[in-house]
Amino acid sequence: MPRITSSLLPLLMAALALCACATIKRFTPDLSKLPKPPMPSFSALKKIKNIIPGMPDTDKAAEEDPQVPFNARGTLGYGHSLRIHVYEGARSPNRLFNKVVMVDSKGIIDLGAAGTTQVGGATLPKAADAIAATFRVGLRLSRSVTVHILSVEDTPVVAVRGDVLTDEFVPAWEDMTIEQAVRVSGGRKLGSTAHGVYLIREGERRYFSSLENANELEPEPGDIIELSPDI
Repeated sequence: MPRITSSLLPLLMAALALCACATIKRFTPDLSKLPKPPMPSFSALKKIKNIIPGMPDTDKAAEEDPQVPFNARGTLGYGHSLRIHVYEGARSPNRLFNKVVMVDSKGIIDLGAAGTTQVGGATLPKAADAIAATFRVGLRLSRSVTVHILSVEDTPVVAVRGDVLTDEFVPAWEDMTIEQAVRVSGGRKLGSTAHGVYLIREGERRYFSSLENANELEPEPGDIIELSPDI
């Protein structure tokens, strides 16, 4: 058997390490591409309770607003109408916006005094981020901005974000629990040891020490379930 000189040993070790990494990568699945749990079957969607007097009962921004199929895990496009509430601040949130807006043929929605923003082709989590950025910049806000998307095309939704595999919106069904919503979204990130949960409703945050404790409060359309990555 030929001897391995000291000068060749580092090169051999590096080659073996590269082979090992390639083997691990080959047999380790890409968790971001794994299918999410299917949406549950439900008998009825929730009703939106906090519709302000004078606002439309349905997600119809104008007479010419078409009805468009909607998938909570899909992307937004022309004709999709969103019912949006926007709040500024955390301690005593101030509502800045309450309106049903429609995505136009250019993928844009009109947010009034805050300006316009591009949401066409975006998922709901990305759209919510874009709306928040538009309000911060357009109104020159220094306090935090919270965007609640209550429904899209008359489908009530709840947001799940934070310490999860991917941020997501799920349909809000009758008798749903916070734990069920998190499970449908794919659950916490692998290896996470955190357990704290926030429920954000109308700009106000409420903390729970665990998902089980959070189930005492039933989520409503527009709520944001935020899993803490630290606590």
